[in-house]
Amino acid sequence: MDFVQPNPRVALQRGTSVDSRKLARHGNERTDTGIVTVSTDFCLVLAIWGSAYPDASVNVLVDAAKKSSPRLKHVVLFTDRQRPQIATDVKQVPFPPFFDRPEFFGLGYRVKLAVFSRASLPPKTPCVYLDLDTMVTGDLGKIADLVERPCDLFMLPPGNLIGFGPIRRKLFGLTKGKRFATGNSSVMAYHSAAEPSMADLFEQRFIGGDKGPYMNIDDEFISWAGQPVARGVPRSMAVMFRREFLARSSVILWFRKHSPFRQKHRSNVVAITFNGTRYKPDELLKLRPGERISDARGRFGYWSDEHMGPLRQKILDYCQRITASN
Repeated sequence: MDFVQPNPRVALQRGTSVDSRKLARHGNERTDTGIVTVSTDFCLVLAIWGSAYPDASVNVLVDAAKKSSPRLKHVVLFTDRQRPQIATDVKQVPFPPFFDRPEFFGLGYRVKLAVFSRASLPPKTPCVYLDLDTMVTGDLGKIADLVERPCDLFMLPPGNLIGFGPIRRKLFGLTKGKRFATGNSSVMAYHSAAEPSMADLFEQRFIGGDKGPYMNIDDEFISWAGQPVARGVPRSMAVMFRREFLARSSVILWFRKHSPFRQKHRSNVVAITFNGTRYKPDELLKLRPGERISDARGRFGYWSDEHMGPLRQKILDYCQRITASN
């Protein structure tokens, strides 16, 4: 996929692929008033397969989202089988036939691209996708409100200072798509009316025999295909537990602990994802206040209100609800 100007008002540059032209053109659609109409309601999208997560944990996540998000109108759960214990107000939909293949459920989680399937989502609606190891701490409508156009795509930003942005997009164009910023798909925001959808793009590329390295991992394909328009979900809205509370230096932990800006943005966080961490709800409940915690990449931190603020108690409360429901 060649480079597309991220600003839909700027003419597409020479060499833009058909897929990219469709994506950008849809984002440039306007009503008679010159503004894209976006529903104030939004949809929460989830995906489950296998037995790693019990049905009850899905219900806890959905219940927390509904209580804190007044504009949450739809909840869609993509699943490998019907799950009778899931709350009745959750719409269970099977993974589309194309994505329902063993290799897509394995390493790389390409099956997650199915969550962009338009046929299973409410029409013309902003969507917020969460991995099931994500904790809801506030109004997810804040994340949904990031989506203003059908072509908009938000995901957790790359773990570096550059992130998504003009530098990365320029490099993406100069290298003809070989160099791109990779975000994280644990928390995403997008629009159900995107044309073509990310699911459609992947299916077309896969059937067409595309062997690019971005075809093997969901995060990489979403980042690569969405590079012209992708932006990061602000850290004041959603964070990874391991990036927010762990670090490789005591100095960094000290600055985070004493930074009023950091404490303020943590007070606004509405979702915390525990991807890539070995700490699950039952393990977090066993931690002693002040205990040192770490991950496999050499990051460490401290399980204390002093270092984590009010979010530590919110995490504890959520973990208790998860374990009590199982």
